[in-house]
Amino acid sequence: MTPAEIEIGDQEIRVRTTAGQKLTILSAYLPPVAAPLVKWAGGKQWLAPAATSLLPAGWTGKYYEPFIGGGAMFFSTAPSRAVLSDRNEDLMKTYVAVRDDPDSVIRLLNSYPYDEKFYYRIRARIPRNDTTRAARFLYLNRCCWNGLYRVNRDGKFNTPFGRFVNPTICDRERIRAAARILQKAEVRSSDFEISIESAAPGDFVYFDPPYVSGHQNNGFLKYNAPLFAWGDQKRLSDCAIALAELGVNVLVSNADHPAVIRLYKGFRYYRAKRRSLIGASCASRGIVREALLSSYALFGLESEIIS
Repeated sequence: MTPAEIEIGDQEIRVRTTAGQKLTILSAYLPPVAAPLVKWAGGKQWLAPAATSLLPAGWTGKYYEPFIGGGAMFFSTAPSRAVLSDRNEDLMKTYVAVRDDPDSVIRLLNSYPYDEKFYYRIRARIPRNDTTRAARFLYLNRCCWNGLYRVNRDGKFNTPFGRFVNPTICDRERIRAAARILQKAEVRSSDFEISIESAAPGDFVYFDPPYVSGHQNNGFLKYNAPLFAWGDQKRLSDCAIALAELGVNVLVSNADHPAVIRLYKGFRYYRAKRRSLIGASCASRGIVREALLSSYALFGLESEIIS
């Protein structure tokens, strides 16, 4: 298959259609309404400048994001009605606490020092209420190694202390901006199928399941199984197709892998390209490809339809 390609750079968005025509779209590159509240592995900050233009033309329905994570797309577009969910209960409780009482979260978080001994003490604590839980989560997210959320077999956060130079632990303006946007959202901790049950024709659902994009060969299934099993990938594609048949606008970002693409029959297939920031030297960094699978035309430009 030959998909249309979307390359998102520092200053512009370039689109190459299936006919080979090169287009440069400057107007689509818009600053986000707000920045993500947390750092998150697999986050879509690189896609966020195009977020508004990736929404269906003339769309006015409800926004659903069942794998919210850092919420780069949500915070970039600030929809007027939204349902946000994730299986990570600590993350969702943090969003609820920030939405409902941001000043209490700020006061508590502002009292936490950037100190290794304090870090391990708070990592070992069991929060007593949602405010404490949110402050703890945000602190660990800002101070842990590489912003990586990781738990052991007992479900306890176990990422080690990170080494930073004067990190911003309490970003008051970012927290307050997130709180304003979250006022318009229902926030849940649930499986993706449950979270989109109320989606209706004209609504918009954005699926961004966990996946590692760097394994484009036959190792894809092995490397991604601990994150999101292949059975879950198939369950997700069935859900996306059913929503599209209902009249819901659906956008999926996923690994650009043939096995994944084949799951989305009837969807349009676009290849999103970005420059990887992972690697110790410029030589080890390169272009990363990811798939955008949609039930409608992105940027008003058609692409290959999966059969």
